[in-house]
Amino acid sequence: MRKHAEESQAAVAERARKNRPVSPNLGIYQPQMSWVLSGLHRNTGVLVAGAAYLYTAAFGLAPMFGVDLGSVTAAATVASMPTPLLLAVKALVSSSLSFHCFNGIRHLWWDTGRSVSNKGVFNTGYAVLGATALATGYLTFF
Repeated sequence: MRKHAEESQAAVAERARKNRPVSPNLGIYQPQMSWVLSGLHRNTGVLVAGAAYLYTAAFGLAPMFGVDLGSVTAAATVASMPTPLLLAVKALVSSSLSFHCFNGIRHLWWDTGRSVSNKGVFNTGYAVLGATALATGYLTFF
């Protein structure tokens, strides 16, 4: 009887371990500007750098496969896009690049010891979001 009870406890413990969330479980936290912008900064960095690396590699390897990725071809490809698709691509690229650039400047500002209080973090966060919105609008539509 004792062995059966120990096996049951082990089975219960195993089921409990399987149902635990993976750490960190961000779903239990209220979103805050500081960690949302931090994650967005990392993601836009991966997006911008990844796109640059992929295009650079493709540009270098293209002649081996008989593909032309020169500026004339790129310009012709962009010119042939339907307007909604062109605007969506321009908005994605410009918002990612603008946000990452402005948030990088924000981090450099913090490295000087300025605006590192809670109020400063929120003020600089709103400044980054505002500058990103203006730059994205300009770069997308002009």
